[in-house]
Amino acid sequence: KKRCMRFLVDENLPFSLIRLLQDIGHDIHDAGASPSRGSTDEQLWKFAAREQRIIITRDLDFPLPKVRPYPLGLILIRVPDTFTGKQITRLFSNFIKTSNLKDLEANITVIAPGRVRIRKMDLL
Repeated sequence: KKRCMRFLVDENLPFSLIRLLQDIGHDIHDAGASPSRGSTDEQLWKFAAREQRIIITRDLDFPLPKVRPYPLGLILIRVPDTFTGKQITRLFSNFIKTSNLKDLEANITVIAPGRVRIRKMDLL
C-alpha cells in the first residue's frame, strides 16, 4: 500500500482532483472548501509548511522563495487554460500512478502534458 501523503489543493484545481487523491487514501486540505478559501498565496504557503503538506496548484506565483519555512513540497500543474477539469485530473492521475511519492518531498515538481520536471526546493 502506498503511504498516505498530506496535500493542500489550491482552489484553482478541480474537485475531481481532490476526489482522486481522497479515493487513493491521501489526507487532503481543500483550500476552496475550507476557511482557507480566499487566502493569499503567502498564507497558504505558511499553512502548508505548518501542517507539513505538499501544495498542489496551477498558480504561477508559486513558489515563494523568501517565505520560510517551506512546505513539505510543491506540485505545479502547468496546462493550457483550455484544459478541462477532467483533463487536469487525468494528467495528475497518470503522474501519481507512476511516481514515487517520496520524491515529492522537499522538491518542486512541475507536471505538464508529456513532461515532468523535479528540482530541489532548497535551490530557491
